[in-house]
Amino acid sequence: MTQQSVLTRRAVCIAALSAPCTGMAAPLLDLTSGGGLFSKSSTFSSHSSGSLDLFGNPSSTNRNSLTSQAEFIASRPLQIAFENPNTNESLAISLRTNAGLGTDQTGQIHRFLRDWRRNEIKIFDSNILKTFLEICNHFGRGGNPVKVRITSGYRSKATNDQLRRTSQNVARNSLHVQARAIDFSLPDVPMSVLTRTARRICPGGVGRYPNFVHIDSGPLRRWSA
Repeated sequence: MTQQSVLTRRAVCIAALSAPCTGMAAPLLDLTSGGGLFSKSSTFSSHSSGSLDLFGNPSSTNRNSLTSQAEFIASRPLQIAFENPNTNESLAISLRTNAGLGTDQTGQIHRFLRDWRRNEIKIFDSNILKTFLEICNHFGRGGNPVKVRITSGYRSKATNDQLRRTSQNVARNSLHVQARAIDFSLPDVPMSVLTRTARRICPGGVGRYPNFVHIDSGPLRRWSA
């Protein structure tokens, strides 16, 4: 092969590589739309419970757990007046018919249910928030606010261990530590009526205590203390 033919072949190859090609395959990574040769965006929608990493695997952070937006829709205009006798704090939440909680309202509830002893906030499980709001909604009639007294929401492990040293009614692996349990009462509703309603609505655990009802998003359980 002559030197001239080698140079000609080299020139043709360079030209072919540099020329635009309309039939080129999808890029390996498309940061604008998530597309590309290795992308799985066609099987993942924005309504999925998680997000995908660069390789199409579920990420370790669940998007729903960051917002914990309760999938609750008020069947009637609903006003809830929260009070915490431990801190003397109060919170008013108002919902229109066929409306759910807004992001700001959800954040306010998370803060209200915090571990007040250590001032620690944990995002609450959306399932128990939904159940809790459904119970409140059941008693929200006549346009008057549903008065809710919160006894206990989230507890840090340190707080839960502290309470266990002084009470036999505090479980070692309490779902309060996971922000999956709420202890509350409705001052205008008899404890027997509240308990019966909670046991009908809550698919998890419901316990009746002298001054409050416990609900959680664990397995189905019923007890009295």
